[in-house]
Amino acid sequence: MGRLRRLKNDIELVSSSNYYFNKAFNINQPLSLEIGMGKGGFIIKHALTHNQINYLGVDCYPTVILKAIKKLNKLNEPLNNLMFLSINIKDIFNYLQPHSVSKIYLNFSDPWPKKRHEKRRLTSPSFLSLYERLLIKGGEIEMKTDNDALYQYSLEQINLNPNFIIISNTNNLYKKLKGDIIQSEYEKKFIAKNKTINFIRFKLK
Repeated sequence: MGRLRRLKNDIELVSSSNYYFNKAFNINQPLSLEIGMGKGGFIIKHALTHNQINYLGVDCYPTVILKAIKKLNKLNEPLNNLMFLSINIKDIFNYLQPHSVSKIYLNFSDPWPKKRHEKRRLTSPSFLSLYERLLIKGGEIEMKTDNDALYQYSLEQINLNPNFIIISNTNNLYKKLKGDIIQSEYEKKFIAKNKTINFIRFKLK
């Protein structure tokens, strides 16, 4: 995401918000998780559109979560189906039970192109194992990326994992899929530059 200028007391401000996750939603309904939520445009639109689903946005940068909270504070009514966590996703089981997530979104994750950083890619074997433990049976993951190398790497890793099956994939999302697609902030920028979007939908068997 480039160099991020942190806001003073960002951790304290995020954790004191009504939107900070405290291990439970007010309503018991299916849970979707966005890992690396950025400024929150994608997950906020989902929560506004699908009030029958709970959404949890996770980002290790509290400053960007604050930006999302500021957007929510401008709404006429608070959203009861959306909360945030500022953590490393590897710590998610301090907050969620295994096999409690119906859907995971990976939107324009850092590609970590250098070979020595492969383990940091969010579709590396260790992260896929984490998702196996998070998802319910049949739970899905949707991934979008502008990075062609990460797209190919992700396809390879998913196919190597016997517990996942690819439902659909394309190297040009807007050519293949029709209808209203909820976009992240990064996605809008890439589309404006005529960059094609890679997409994978896969599920836990």
